[in-house]
Amino acid sequence: MIRMTWMTACALALAPLLVSAQAVAPAQVPAPAMAPAPAPAPPAAASDTQASNNFSFVSYRADYVVRPDAGNVQTESYDILLKTKAAVEQFSQVRLSYSEKMETLEVLSAYTLTADGQRRDVPADRIYTQESYSSAAAAMYADRKVRVVVFPNLAPGTRVVYQTRRTQNLPYFPGYFSLWETFSGFSQYDDAQVTLSAPASLPMYVQQRGVQGSQKPVIRNGQATWAWRYRRPDPMPVQIWTAAPWEFSPTIMASTYRDWAQVAQAYQLKGGEAARVTPGIQALADEVTRGIVDRREQAAALYRWVSQNIRYVAVYLGNGGLEPNPAQSILDNHYGDCKDHVVILEALLAARGIDSTPVLIGAGGGPTLPDIPLLGRFNHAITYIPEFDLYLDSTSAYARFGQLPDGDLGAPVLHTRQARVARTPANDAARNGSGFEVTFQFDKDGNLQGQTNPQPREVGEIGMRGSFARLNAQNRARVEESIMASSGFDGSGTLTLLGDPQDLTRPFNYRYDFHARDYVDFGVVGGMVLPDPPGGESFRDIYATTSAPDNATPFYCNDNLREETYRLAFPAGVPIVAMPRNQQFRNAAGEYTLQWTREGQAIVARHRLHQNAVRGADALCQPGDYAAFRELYQQVRRGFRGQVVYGDLRTVQSVP
Repeated sequence: MIRMTWMTACALALAPLLVSAQAVAPAQVPAPAMAPAPAPAPPAAASDTQASNNFSFVSYRADYVVRPDAGNVQTESYDILLKTKAAVEQFSQVRLSYSEKMETLEVLSAYTLTADGQRRDVPADRIYTQESYSSAAAAMYADRKVRVVVFPNLAPGTRVVYQTRRTQNLPYFPGYFSLWETFSGFSQYDDAQVTLSAPASLPMYVQQRGVQGSQKPVIRNGQATWAWRYRRPDPMPVQIWTAAPWEFSPTIMASTYRDWAQVAQAYQLKGGEAARVTPGIQALADEVTRGIVDRREQAAALYRWVSQNIRYVAVYLGNGGLEPNPAQSILDNHYGDCKDHVVILEALLAARGIDSTPVLIGAGGGPTLPDIPLLGRFNHAITYIPEFDLYLDSTSAYARFGQLPDGDLGAPVLHTRQARVARTPANDAARNGSGFEVTFQFDKDGNLQGQTNPQPREVGEIGMRGSFARLNAQNRARVEESIMASSGFDGSGTLTLLGDPQDLTRPFNYRYDFHARDYVDFGVVGGMVLPDPPGGESFRDIYATTSAPDNATPFYCNDNLREETYRLAFPAGVPIVAMPRNQQFRNAAGEYTLQWTREGQAIVARHRLHQNAVRGADALCQPGDYAAFRELYQQVRRGFRGQVVYGDLRTVQSVP
């Protein structure tokens, strides 16, 4: 089963709210493969090359019992068959995160079953509690714990069996309970069961897809009960392109909140209190904006201060996964998580009379929202300033004012102050496009020198800053060498930074100058494909991403533009015999054009690939759309096969 969450800049929701997808990492609870009854005897251990997948859920069972105040007890049982060495590594330990203030977590049992049926209980000293990384990294936040279960002597064919009970003493929000179970279509489930029991008087909004069981609850003695079962003996083959499993896999969703506005109001109840303007906040806002009259520039200065001075730490203090800390405490400590970034920025802006609202966002989670309001769909918090119609993410230390990282674009969001659903700016070509110009100047001996000039848009610039901020005298030479090596040249190059990656007041870019020896022999007739650009990222190999003949799942697709210009300057006296024809192709997935021109002794090739958001910016592409992308990328592959023919034809002999 899958507990949905997207871990990016900020882990907004706590473990019980979430369902982590296909990656059942050793650092997390395995995605459920629900299980009740005694498990059947395991099949013979399969080798890594024979196994269709690394592990399977022999059984999984999740039982939720909800109290009238929405507190609850969740009991989970896992029986997981490890099929490969990779699975052995993955399940060598299970790590279960919880909040000591708000809940208790018990490991009721833990053992292994060997391939020949021997049971081996996990020794008591192999089940222990650790501080979470976030608690250890910030002394102020010491509530988050991790319960670790270490399974010894694992091998392919072993089954890992354990049962946990999580008791949530305090609801994350008043009256809020949620259940989100997703069974990834890529995993095998021999027997999975989920039950939910709650007072009949407690509102419960339920939606299910692809599972057997309750459309409506059974009500007895004032208790409403739902029960679901699921089996999948043959998992779907892994797809190259796929959306999050909850978008298409069998899923159960339940919430005591009726709509997204109720979630927003519950968050704002605590978040609004945290953003109070204190004398310290007021003094800082006045200092940062001293001499700045324009209100937008004031907002920009405050944003940059938070981005560059509040260290990001994943915080879980009691309800810290959902509830921000007071702005003054964040200022005093100079660190916080995404919600804390939002709070201190909100307070600083308010000190200058600029209104803003916290925004909950599922960063990197795709363009759609489930119908059932589940806080687990949101994993991050950013800021919105209505006066400028502008979203800001101050946890991104390298985004200029008004820029957003790739994962924040085109995403559904919840404005908590206004309690409304909205959407961040589209993840389109204007923000997420890319390109470069590269020149190759050849001499008569076949040596070359050249220069690559990237042409990044917003998302590319943010990534560049992050990369080059880590560049120093020690690693610079290694980086320059690796750039040349990856392009296949025998030569060297030099990086020149065009701006300071830490300066968020100005654009940033770089160029790469290079030279190589003995690249071509002009003494013979030859053909030259466009060389790989050192320091530039070409889309020439994009066809490899569509190597599969078809695709069985929905996938994310957004508007995107990539442009590449190549200039090949040949030495005087070298005949240029031929160059490829121009090329143009268009279908539902987008448009690819290739233009060849000759300018004296230079050949210029311009590649342009414009992809479409086939079903709109707020929708997923469907499996049937894949064929158009494959066809489009095939045209790109053909375009980059073209060769410029050079040399004196009198030096060759004709073939009879």
